[in-house]
Amino acid sequence: MSPGVPSGPAEPSRKVVAAPGRPSAGPDPVTLLRTALAEDWTVGLFAHVNPDSDTLGSALALGLALRDAGATVVVSFDAEPFQVPDGLAFLPGHDLLVAPARLPARLDLVVTLDAAAPHMLGVLADRMAGAPHTLVVDHHRSGADFGQVRMVDPDAPSTSTVVLQLLDRMGLALTADVATALYAGLATDTGSFRQATTSAAAHRAAARLVDAGADPTVIGWSVWGIHRFGYVGLLAEVLGRAGLSECSGAEGHRLAWTYITDADLARHGLRLEHVEGVVDVLWGVLEADLAAVAKELPDRGWTVSLRSRGPIDVGAVAMGLGGGGHREKAGFTVSPGVNQAAAGQAGQAGPGGGRPDDETRVGQIVAAILNQVRRHASGHSSSGSSASGSSGDGPMGTTTIRVAHLAAAPRPS
Repeated sequence: MSPGVPSGPAEPSRKVVAAPGRPSAGPDPVTLLRTALAEDWTVGLFAHVNPDSDTLGSALALGLALRDAGATVVVSFDAEPFQVPDGLAFLPGHDLLVAPARLPARLDLVVTLDAAAPHMLGVLADRMAGAPHTLVVDHHRSGADFGQVRMVDPDAPSTSTVVLQLLDRMGLALTADVATALYAGLATDTGSFRQATTSAAAHRAAARLVDAGADPTVIGWSVWGIHRFGYVGLLAEVLGRAGLSECSGAEGHRLAWTYITDADLARHGLRLEHVEGVVDVLWGVLEADLAAVAKELPDRGWTVSLRSRGPIDVGAVAMGLGGGGHREKAGFTVSPGVNQAAAGQAGQAGPGGGRPDDETRVGQIVAAILNQVRRHASGHSSSGSSASGSSGDGPMGTTTIRVAHLAAAPRPS
C-alpha cells in the first residue's frame, strides 16, 4: 500500500482509460502494451519509493509476464541503497531490477505500479516525464491524475489484482513466479485478508494464484513473520513511549501512536523498511480505533503511517495532511521545515526518553491527525470517557493518556 495526494488538474493531452468493466475514455492499456511487444519497445516498470510487496510484486509480476512474451523490460524503484527489502527477498524476478542511475538511456514506455502520484516515484519521476509513452496502473482512490493512459480501479483490493486483470486481458501466462509476486501484493494490501477490502473476489483471486503456484506459507512468513533481532529492542523502546490520545469534538475516537527517530534506527542497526510493522502492533490496541507511527527521515522530515479499525477513513485524514491512501491504511509526510518550527518548545524529555524537540514535533503531528479526525467524525455517534490519573493536556487541545498497564487504561464507552 502507497499514500496518495490530492488530484491536480489534468493536462489537455492526458488520456484516461477506465478500470476493467467501466466504459473506456481513451486508449486501451492492452493495446499500448501489445504495441510495445510488437515494436520491441524498451519498457520501464517503476515501483514507488521504499517499495512494499504490492508495488514491487506488481512490477515484477508484470515484468516477468512481459519478458516471457518477448519484451525488453527493466524494473526499478528509488531507494538508497538500491536493494530489495529483507521481507521481499523471496520475490522472483530480481534479475529484472536495475538501479535508477543504470537505467537504459531511452525508455519507450514507462509503467508505474501502485504509485498514487509522481512524487512517489522519487528520482524516477523525471524518467517518467521524459518517456514518450506512459501508463499508470493503480488502485488508489486518492491518486493524482497523471500519466497518458491510466488503468486505475479504486475498488480493487490491491494493485496486483489490477495487474492480474491486465494479464488476463492480454492473454499472458500466469506462471508460478508471476502468481507468487501477485499474491504477495494481494495479501499485503488486504492486511493478510483481514481488512474490509477482503471481498469474495479477493479470495477468488487468492485461490487462483495459489492454484498457479503461489505459496501462502512462504509469503506470509517472509512479509510478516521474519524480522531482525535489533527490531526486538527497538520495539521495546518505541512501544514504551507510546501514547493513547483523543480530542474534543471526536469523543469515542482514540489514537494509539508512537514515533521512531533516525537515531533509534541507527542504534539498532535498522532501516525504515525494517519497522513498517510497528504501526500494525498499535492497530490492534483495544482502547483505540486509530493508530499512527511517525518515522523520522534522515533529512529531519517525518513519514507517518495511519491505520483505522473503525468508522474513520484514514485515507481522507491523510489527504487533509497532503498524503492519501485507503480507508483503513494511509500515510503522509511532514517536511523538515514544518518540524523545525516546533523545535525548542518542549521543556523536558518525553516518557520514552526521546529528545524534547522530538516529543514536540511528534506532538504537533498527533494534534494535526486528531484535528483531521475531528473534521471527519461528524455523523459518527460516540461518547467519550474522561481521562484519569495519568492523563494530561497535550498540544493543541488534545488529551494524551499514558498507560503503564492495561488495567489502568480507560475503557471504551
